[in-house]
Amino acid sequence: MLAYAFPGQGSQYSGMGKVLVEAYPEAERVFEEAEEITGMDLKGLLMEATDEELKDTRNTQPAIFLHSVALYEVLKKRRPPDVVFGHSLGEFSALYAAGVFDFGTALNLVVQRGRIMAETGGGSMLAVIGEGALDVSESLLRSHGFKTLVIANYNSPKQVVLSGSREEVEEAMRLLREDAGRRLRLVPLKVSAAFHSPLMERASMEFAEVLEGVEFGDPAIPIIMNSTGRVARTRHEVKSALLKQLRSSVRFVSMVQEAVGMGVDEVWEVGPGKVLCGLIRQCTNTITCSAMDPRFSRTP
Repeated sequence: MLAYAFPGQGSQYSGMGKVLVEAYPEAERVFEEAEEITGMDLKGLLMEATDEELKDTRNTQPAIFLHSVALYEVLKKRRPPDVVFGHSLGEFSALYAAGVFDFGTALNLVVQRGRIMAETGGGSMLAVIGEGALDVSESLLRSHGFKTLVIANYNSPKQVVLSGSREEVEEAMRLLREDAGRRLRLVPLKVSAAFHSPLMERASMEFAEVLEGVEFGDPAIPIIMNSTGRVARTRHEVKSALLKQLRSSVRFVSMVQEAVGMGVDEVWEVGPGKVLCGLIRQCTNTITCSAMDPRFSRTP
């Protein structure tokens, strides 16, 4: 059984649209259609934007979404997925692939999401990487009375991301260095806010208002949701999970386990980069994962 996995923020790179179009000229039509819908210079963003310009969340999110959708349109003709899922932002590419939203609706939601997240300030995030990162981070949260600090991303047993107020993230960094500094790598993330934490409550409420004006369809194929780590098969299950996405943890480990339980034995990473394949390999040895970005793969 084949699943498509769609990457999220952090997978972008300058010129990613050019790499895709050189391999698959039909991908350019997706960029042009997006410009007609939004009136934004999205084609230029994908082709020519610098790394610095792509760090702006308002640019990053539509750029990654469009790369993922364009690559999806190429790949589905070869072998369509049986299951889909995405990491944070990538969930919107998965929702499009599952038929929950049409292209214009999904794109506009991504643009709105990027704007809302860019306007949300406060807090910071810390990646904890290495053997036992998940266990150590969970122990830290159990043993200290943090008010805002949570695990924002359960990426793999060897990688989690903590998110919360700047003061609590700095305190967590200090404690982790004392306890496991020699065996864990601590990487402060360059973000504008504490994404996927309780500090995103206001942004989550604003985005929920946007979602209330959108028509959801039932998924044409199963989609595994971020906030639950479980498959959703109806529009009601999808909407319930999506309403919580901005403030809830990305339960990527559970998502991979759910895919395994459904019989998935192959994953194509559909979008820029190859980050998700690395995480999937840390979560399970029963899935073969291939990065389909033509920058990293000769297939399809």
